[in-house]
Amino acid sequence: MNPRIAFIGAPLLTLVYGMIRLLSEHGPGLAWTTGHVAFLVALGLYGVVLIQLDRHTFTGFTVVGFAGLVAFAAQFVIDVVVGFMAADRAEMSDLFGRVYDTPGLEVAVQQVGPPLFYLALFAVMTHLAIQRRIPLWIPVAVLVASVLPAFELDLLPVSALLILIAFATVVRGTVDLEEARP
Repeated sequence: MNPRIAFIGAPLLTLVYGMIRLLSEHGPGLAWTTGHVAFLVALGLYGVVLIQLDRHTFTGFTVVGFAGLVAFAAQFVIDVVVGFMAADRAEMSDLFGRVYDTPGLEVAVQQVGPPLFYLALFAVMTHLAIQRRIPLWIPVAVLVASVLPAFELDLLPVSALLILIAFATVVRGTVDLEEARP
């Protein structure tokens, strides 16, 4: 796969999810499923991004990033399955309650796990900026993009656009670097 597809596709699909989330009701149906599937594909593309960036930085960042991606994916798979099983929002709430009654699951896939991806992405970008491979504003943009949805999930489209702008710059300056680790 051409890494440029991942660098551009991941934030674009995150934007799709964010826009669908803003413009539709939060309940079972085509919009719910489409948005969540778009984000699941985005997560796979973010994995490609992490692998590509791993060539230029520490593998530990990549491992932490993948732990976050796995948690995110688990959360979204649960969302899709619950969406398919429920007839309405009330039934979804009941099903979510039963799923997340599993000890530690909510903490792992909603509270602790997903931020690991953003932490790793910020660490990778900071490392690349310290090496002067990318401009310093990129890790700052990634940090802002990472915290915006934590304050207000409706800001996810803004977050996705920030990451898209940052990744578009990174892909030009980093993806084809010759000095990459073997």
